[in-house]
Amino acid sequence: MVKPILQPHATLNLGRACLTAGLAVWLLLGTGGCGGADSNLFESRPELADGGAGAGKASNAGSSGMVLSAGGTGGEGVAGGAGNAGLSASGTGCAFSCGEAGPSGGDAPGGSAGMGGVSDRAGGGSALTDCSAFAADATFLSATQHCYLVDTEQRTYAAAQAHCTDLKAHLVTLGSEAEDEFAWSIHAEEHWVGASDGKMPKQSGAGTYTWVTHEPFDYSNWSWNQPDASNTDCVGSNGGSCFEHCAFQWKGGDHNGQWNDRNCMHTIASICEWDDSSP
Repeated sequence: MVKPILQPHATLNLGRACLTAGLAVWLLLGTGGCGGADSNLFESRPELADGGAGAGKASNAGSSGMVLSAGGTGGEGVAGGAGNAGLSASGTGCAFSCGEAGPSGGDAPGGSAGMGGVSDRAGGGSALTDCSAFAADATFLSATQHCYLVDTEQRTYAAAQAHCTDLKAHLVTLGSEAEDEFAWSIHAEEHWVGASDGKMPKQSGAGTYTWVTHEPFDYSNWSWNQPDASNTDCVGSNGGSCFEHCAFQWKGGDHNGQWNDRNCMHTIASICEWDDSSP
């Protein structure tokens, strides 16, 4: 049999074809697992993601590795889905990702924004600054993020607390020096605060003071030698002696705005407080 004789240019073309096929196989095998591949391989060759001549199309740049199609020439360089770009502080997509986390940068044309991972922006709503939803004249205190309303109606301690409850509030509780001074600043006259010692009007001796909200009673601003549960005349038809078991801010003591105790049946002004950020 006579063997065909290959022309030199035919031999050269065959060699080129074999070399191209070998390179494609090497790329598929060398980058399929992506664990040992150079993560900068494609970053240093942007033409592979930009659809340059002969680049083909990148597709399914998943978190476990990159797959290249053997596609044609030119094209739009569709980067496919950005894949799982790992936990990234930004929401920017990427053309591919490797290893466990994978690179997160890049803006390949045609690529989707991808799954940018967890954002580092803290959630939460805006702070309450407007108390008008509670009452037209309610005042906001930034130190507590609470709202307060002065009630100048003269009421007994129990009636004042009932009025605040009707407003979905409670008698003011003074948990810090800042809140204490604020309450006096919005009403520099005698007014009830939400503390009592739990005793009945005709019971003598001072009990243990607690707030109406049952929050810790770990701040106080009593005038000297107060509370003393002093003996006073009962108000109204009760007659006889009554004792002071309810707290109020007053003008007196070492300075105005300190606390004193009073017969709970007296009638004075009060301050209501809202703790919640919404009515």
